[in-house]
Amino acid sequence: MRPEVGTHDHKKGSEIKEIFTDALQRDLSSDENLLINKWVQHFNQEERATIINMMKELVNKHKRHD
Repeated sequence: MRPEVGTHDHKKGSEIKEIFTDALQRDLSSDENLLINKWVQHFNQEERATIINMMKELVNKHKRHD
């Protein structure tokens, strides 16, 4: 599977944090930031891309239902 997003251009987890921030419409707390950092630190590039694409799809479906 070829990653659709260029996660290699971003600091690990930053795009995932951005998706959470946009979807939640608020800043993440320091505890939430730490949790995401710990969660993504073991992802390789393809895994990060897969998670990011899944999250974007989920957020977009949620927005269409609102």
